Amino acid sequence: MSKSKQVPLMLSIPKEYRDKLRTMAARKNLENPDKVTSASQIGREIICDFLDKHNSDSGRTVED
Repeated sequence: MSKSKQVPLMLSIPKEYRDKLRTMAARKNLENPDKVTSASQIGREIICDFLDKHNSDSGRTVED
């Protein structure tokens, strides 16, 4: 995932997926209370990882 400047993006997802992201974040927060993780952060990581993999499979970079 690129470490470039982050910009806001509004997404709508089903409530069930939001709840899953919140549960994942809560588990991470219990595992490491010194590092706060949010559902949005996990969602961002999932999307960025997917796009990075998708682009690398096609031989393209994020900038293309």
